[in-house]
Amino acid sequence: MNHLITILLFALVMPNSIAANISIQKDTSNSQETELTIIESLNDGDSYSIEITSVGCFGGSRQTVLVSNAEGILTASFQDTVITLTNSDIEAFKTFENQLKSLSMGGCTTVDTYVVRYGNQVFTTSDGTCSWNGGKKLLKAIS
Repeated sequence: MNHLITILLFALVMPNSIAANISIQKDTSNSQETELTIIESLNDGDSYSIEITSVGCFGGSRQTVLVSNAEGILTASFQDTVITLTNSDIEAFKTFENQLKSLSMGGCTTVDTYVVRYGNQVFTTSDGTCSWNGGKKLLKAIS
């Protein structure tokens, strides 16, 4: 039913000449479409950053990872290091982003805040679970 409403709304805002060329296929798999992660969406010359800030009772830290696509080669820059990303590294970034989008707040005194910037889009969330540690796991996976 929701798909029908979306299609009808889409058809209302589309010019007739364009809407007439749209073919609609019913999805019978009942699976949700997966949204591409940022790293999968990077075009040549694009980059995005992940700022990781950790603040707690015993101190704090901040670091930024910059991921860039230069002629189809993906690199990550962090802590004065630049690495060329392997398929395994790319999977680590995809896993990190998917888990980051589904975080719950938690109740820990140490809170990690993540700011992901891509183009003019900014996604900010915090992890106070004391168990996910996604930023540390990501940096360990690509180091």
